[in-house]
Amino acid sequence: MEVDVLIVGAGPAGSTTARYCAGRDTSVLMIDRRREIGQPVQCGEFFPSAKEMYSMFPRSTDLEDLFRIDEGVVVGHVNHIDLVSPRGRTYRCPFEGVALDRRSFDKSLVKLAVEAGAELRAGTSLLSVDDGIARTTIGDIGFKVLIGADGPNSRTAREVGLERPLARYPAVTCHAEGNFDPAIKMYFGSVAPGGYAWVIPKRKGANIGAGFNPKTLSRHPSAYFQEFVARLGVPYRDVTMGFVPLSGPTSRTVGGNTMLVGDAAGHVMSSNGGGIPIAMIAGRIAGRTVKEHLRGGLPLAEYEPRWRSVLEKPLASSLWTRKLGDLFFPADRRMEFAMRVLGVRGLARAIRCKKVFYLF
Repeated sequence: MEVDVLIVGAGPAGSTTARYCAGRDTSVLMIDRRREIGQPVQCGEFFPSAKEMYSMFPRSTDLEDLFRIDEGVVVGHVNHIDLVSPRGRTYRCPFEGVALDRRSFDKSLVKLAVEAGAELRAGTSLLSVDDGIARTTIGDIGFKVLIGADGPNSRTAREVGLERPLARYPAVTCHAEGNFDPAIKMYFGSVAPGGYAWVIPKRKGANIGAGFNPKTLSRHPSAYFQEFVARLGVPYRDVTMGFVPLSGPTSRTVGGNTMLVGDAAGHVMSSNGGGIPIAMIAGRIAGRTVKEHLRGGLPLAEYEPRWRSVLEKPLASSLWTRKLGDLFFPADRRMEFAMRVLGVRGLARAIRCKKVFYLF
């Protein structure tokens, strides 16, 4: 099989890249090792509004079009985030967004890519890459451009010699039953060492989870997670565990005819773990760059400065905030003190990828 563009991974990064590079004159194939797109769910399922994303990434454009979401995948609306200190003190920050049914959301993004002309082969894994040929579980696939959108443990990156994100934080999530306060809640301290636990409300139930800095753990992540859910006292199901890359973008996201996008490139907000909208912004830039490359000979290397001009500075601020937080995370008393000093204003800046102090 021969295609112009082979995309490994059909999550938000891969499907958005496909949507923006596919067309009648460009053959695009997405492969994904999962048999069902969007399953299992390994994230908090929260999507910030375009207004919030413009605030965090002011050099981004046309986000209303990029983030046009089918109402059928929206399962809740959020106007606030409550940040809860180790001693239970709550700092309420205005923040707009929606809770998603991630299974349906990912499928809707794939549908947009297929409508643009891309093809999907689910249940297909990349095995190796050699001189323009990808060996997969459905046979060899020749390509002109290879896109690695296959997560923080990207096999694509490894095969072509590109760096993968260094810091991969474990996160455990589940779906809980019951009625929940309409604000997102983020819990800090020993409840989730080096990270935070969350409750993201939906119309029916909530997404509950916890993420951790692996260097601070004395037990398996699932042990902390189970304690947190027990503390909430709610029934839950569909427990999954994954990894979130929180070391910032990798140093290079283009190598030869290969590009990395989304989690594979470290396109994640380090201070809060949010990655879906970042993956879509980078995916659109990647898709448009590939289209210009195939049609007019634009070097693929142009992808690097293009996404960095939009995303790099806010992501660097977010990483700085996460590293500052690492100084306080090990002890509840220090975390309590830091949150009191920052107050609502400083904490709101932190979750918006801004440095928490104006002078630093």
